[in-house]
Amino acid sequence: MKSNISILITILIMSGCSSTKVENEYSDLSITHNEIQSSKWSQLDRFPARYPKKAVMKSIEGCATIEYVITPQNEVKDINVVASTSKYFAKAAENVIQNWKWSELPKSILTQPVKTQTRFDFCFDKPNQSCSSITPKYSCPSEDIIYSTGMRIKVSG
Repeated sequence: MKSNISILITILIMSGCSSTKVENEYSDLSITHNEIQSSKWSQLDRFPARYPKKAVMKSIEGCATIEYVITPQNEVKDINVVASTSKYFAKAAENVIQNWKWSELPKSILTQPVKTQTRFDFCFDKPNQSCSSITPKYSCPSEDIIYSTGMRIKVSG
């Protein structure tokens, strides 16, 4: 009886391990830098990531670079966090890429999958100076940058 239970536990553990392993279907594909900035993607509404509430409350600024593959069917696959200054920013950046309206694009944009990267900068505007004009104290790779602006709110109490 004990051996049956240990076999069952082993099967459960093994099946759990195999289901949590992340396989990147396009791992051999090289990165096309600034792909998403080309005119063929002009119809894609690339709205910024929502500034994470916990990061705003802690007055944290930072960045996250996300690598992803766009397929000829306008699907986004193999989403990877390449660099991030905070888990909050990594999650927000991953989420927004998945929420861009890829399915609304024409199906003829690509003939082969393309791997690219986008950097998301999360910062607070300074008086008379927007985030995009400020040299950040943090660094994530990629020249394709989308800014998410937070607002510091003074709480009296």
